[in-house]
Amino acid sequence: NGHDVPDERNAGIEPAENALAFAVAIGATFLARNMIQAGWRVALDRDPPKNPSSHEVQWRDALLWGAVSGALVGITRIASRRASSSAYRSLRS
Repeated sequence: NGHDVPDERNAGIEPAENALAFAVAIGATFLARNMIQAGWRVALDRDPPKNPSSHEVQWRDALLWGAVSGALVGITRIASRRASSSAYRSLRS
């Protein structure tokens, strides 16, 4: 019938819930990046590339860093936003 299709990206999410989810995601992303960098240092005994697109960074390191950090940061953002939204909704009910 067309009425069940949301016309907004975050339909049904209150502004306060969205703000909380955003703030939690920023903090979780910061922590995840620091943990990924520390893990890189431990595993490879060197600093991760600061600028993976630099010609001074080997392709292997650039691709590995992009894949690992991109995937883990993405997962962290999604998980933190969903967790904070769930917590917000359970507190509101």
